[in-house]
Amino acid sequence: MHRQKHPFAGVVAFAWVIAACAKSDGGAGSATASAPPVVDHAAEERAILAADSGWMRHVVSKNVDSLMTYYAPDAVSYGFGAPASGTDAIRALYTEMAKSTVADTKIVSNTIRVADDGMMAFDHGTYSMSMTPPGGKPAPQMGAYLNVWKKMDGQWKLVAEMSTPLPAEKK
Repeated sequence: MHRQKHPFAGVVAFAWVIAACAKSDGGAGSATASAPPVVDHAAEERAILAADSGWMRHVVSKNVDSLMTYYAPDAVSYGFGAPASGTDAIRALYTEMAKSTVADTKIVSNTIRVADDGMMAFDHGTYSMSMTPPGGKPAPQMGAYLNVWKKMDGQWKLVAEMSTPLPAEKK
């Protein structure tokens, strides 16, 4: 009879440890587990579209300081020149680009995806514009882009961007 009590005590102790672990890590059975955040994906998608448009307005206006407000401190950029990492390198990239005149801009966003928790997103699409270097002739630019965004202090910031030229449209 004495031997039967020990296995039962072991099962009870094991169940108690499992319950304690579930409470400490916020497991599904935990009374302290918080509900996932409610994210208005449509509103976040609109915010990213607005950020894309604002970004392009600052490119056209050659306002590099305002343009830099869209970037996270450790952002990376692959496009419009050499790859750049960090806001100092990205600022240098766009300072050089600002020497050209950018006109006839168009951005078409194909897809915007926001993570379930609303903290990361990406968008991709196409762009077209005319760039005129100092003393040069206007040259059409067409390409595709991919942006990766992160919500930081309530604002969407670019953490990575990439663009690539596309062949000219056939008429």
